[in-house]
Amino acid sequence: MKKFTAILVMTAMLCTSVSCGHETADEVTDESSMTSVAEDSEEETTEESSESETEEVEEEPTEETTEPETEEIEEETTEEISKTSVEGSEEYAEVIKKLLECKSNDVDTVIKLCYPDKYFDTIKTLHNNNLLSLDDIIGDGSIDFELISIDSVEPVSEEYMPYFNIYYGCYQPVYEYIEENGTENPDIDKLSELMAPIPISEIPETYFNIEKAVTVHYTISRDFHYLTEDKYDKIIDTEDTLYYIDGEGWKDDFITMGHLYEAERTMVLDELRSLYSASETVLSELEETGTEIPENFIICSDSSRNYNVTDEFLNTFDNALDGCYQKKDGFDYFIMINDGELACVSGQYATKPKFYRAYPTEYFYDEDRYVVETYDERYNLCLERMKNGQPQSYMR
Repeated sequence: MKKFTAILVMTAMLCTSVSCGHETADEVTDESSMTSVAEDSEEETTEESSESETEEVEEEPTEETTEPETEEIEEETTEEISKTSVEGSEEYAEVIKKLLECKSNDVDTVIKLCYPDKYFDTIKTLHNNNLLSLDDIIGDGSIDFELISIDSVEPVSEEYMPYFNIYYGCYQPVYEYIEENGTENPDIDKLSELMAPIPISEIPETYFNIEKAVTVHYTISRDFHYLTEDKYDKIIDTEDTLYYIDGEGWKDDFITMGHLYEAERTMVLDELRSLYSASETVLSELEETGTEIPENFIICSDSSRNYNVTDEFLNTFDNALDGCYQKKDGFDYFIMINDGELACVSGQYATKPKFYRAYPTEYFYDEDRYVVETYDERYNLCLERMKNGQPQSYMR
C-alpha cells in the first residue's frame, strides 16, 4: 500500500489529472532541447515510452542501441526467432511482429493491437478528427522492421498496475458519447471537451480490468529505404510494455508506462534542481566566510566516491548543505565543482536506477551527444575528465 501511495503522489506531481492519448509538445520537459543519436534511433522504431521522464523524457526517452555480436542474426527467419527467444514468449512475439509489420499507415491494425477492443471506433474517430495522434506508433512506410529475437521478459511492478485501468479508462466518456451519437460528423468541440484531463477520482468504471503487464526487451532489424549508405545501426535493441485484457489477449502499451516513467524522471529531476540550488547556496556561504574551496572536486552521497576533498572541508560542506537541503533516503547523488564553479549534480533513487538524471540537463549527454545511460557512467565520465585536467565545457 505504501508503494501505491507513493506512485500516486508521484503522478500528482506531474499533473493532477489524467489526459487521454499521447503527450503534446507543451508537456515535454526541457530535456527535449537536447536530442541524442540514441534517441533518434528509438524514435524511428517508435518509442517509450516513456519517461517518458522524462523530465524528460526520458523519457522514456531513451536508450542507446547496440549492435549484436553476429552479423548473421539479421538473416534469421521467423522460425528461428522462436528458437532464440525467451521460452514461453511466443505470444509476446506475435503481438510485436504484427505491430512491426503494420507500421505503414495501417491505422486499423495499430488500434486493435494497442487499445481495448471496445474502444476501436472511439480511437479511430479521435484520430480521424486530429484529436489523437497515432504518429508515434504508425510509420510512413519508409522503414521496414523485422523482429529478430525476444531477449528478456519481466513483469511490470505491482505499484504501476492500477494505472493501466486509469489511463485506458479515460476513453470511456468519449466511447459513451460516440455510442450515442455515432462516428459520422461528430461534434469536435464536444469531443475536445471529453478529451480534457480527467481527475483520477472521476475515472469511470470500464468493462475491462487490467491485472497483467510485462516489459519485453527485444532485438529488431531496420531497413531505411531512403538511405543509400549504412550510417545507421541496422540491428537495434528496444523494449515495449504489453498489457493483458481477458478475452482480448496481449496488447502493446503506448500510454501508461510512458506517463509513469515520465513521472519518475520528473521526480528525480526536481530533486536534482533542489540539490543544485542548495549547492550554489552552500558555495556562496563558504566564500563569504573565507573558507578555502578546492578548484575541482566531487562530493557524493557515498563518501567512498568523493574526490579531492579533505575530511575537514567535507564536514564543513555537508553541515552547510544540511541546512538548506533535506536529503532523501535511498537517493544517490554527486555534486561536481569544476574550475571553481558548480558544474552539475546527478542522481538516482537506488531502487530505480533506470530513472537516473543529471542537472543541468545537458549533462545527460556525452560530448558526442549520446545519452549517458547510467548514474555510474556519468560519475566516471566526470571523474575521468577531472583527473585528466580536461574541462567539462563541452557540456555547455
